[in-house]
Amino acid sequence: MNRIKTDILVIGAGSGGLSVAAGAVQMGAKVVLLEGHKMGGDCLNYGCVPSKALLSAAKHAHAMTTGASQGVATVEPDVDYAAAKAHVHSVIETIAPVDSEERFEGLGVHVIREYGRFISETEVQAGATVIEARRIVIATGSSPLVPPIDGVDDVTCHTNETIFDLRERPEHLLVIGGGPIGMEMAQAHIRLGSKVTVIEGLKAMGKDDPEAAAIVLEKVRAEGVEIVEDAQAE
Repeated sequence: MNRIKTDILVIGAGSGGLSVAAGAVQMGAKVVLLEGHKMGGDCLNYGCVPSKALLSAAKHAHAMTTGASQGVATVEPDVDYAAAKAHVHSVIETIAPVDSEERFEGLGVHVIREYGRFISETEVQAGATVIEARRIVIATGSSPLVPPIDGVDDVTCHTNETIFDLRERPEHLLVIGGGPIGMEMAQAHIRLGSKVTVIEGLKAMGKDDPEAAAIVLEKVRAEGVEIVEDAQAE
């Protein structure tokens, strides 16, 4: 069993963990970074980057239908959904080197591509290595929750970890959850040619500023998204 002593151990190489690791090593600390899955975490692979890339493709499609007021003839966009998803992955690949193991090793961070488990208050085991650290930062992020709906295991459902790999455009996309993430996926897909229904158990965008939420909801409804509030998926 290998043993390493370090000033700071960061568990998780998502946006939070990478920021801590980069900042600490540049201030002279010895830093070990653990990541058992993908460098860049949720933001690069399943969140901010792919969602905004998909929204960008959808914005281009939508712009083709909204130019009449400025003297530009509108046309129905011919959307290649698979090509839009290829664009999403090309954006991920462009940004990935910034979050890569190679870059952080170059900064002086010791990167270990393993999951970790605590074996004492100051020690974490990662594969065949035990890391003893003065300070430990847990930046493991989150994972998607599939609600316990009867029959959900018998149908194809997607989360943020799978939707960006989908290459065949859904004829009808049902989004469970009317928060900002649900709404941006709804708007992206309605603009890319899917029928979209959003189901929200309470009020859509209920945790956001009411005036801002009202503007967003009016817009997405006008674009054709059906939003069902105070409803439970069964």
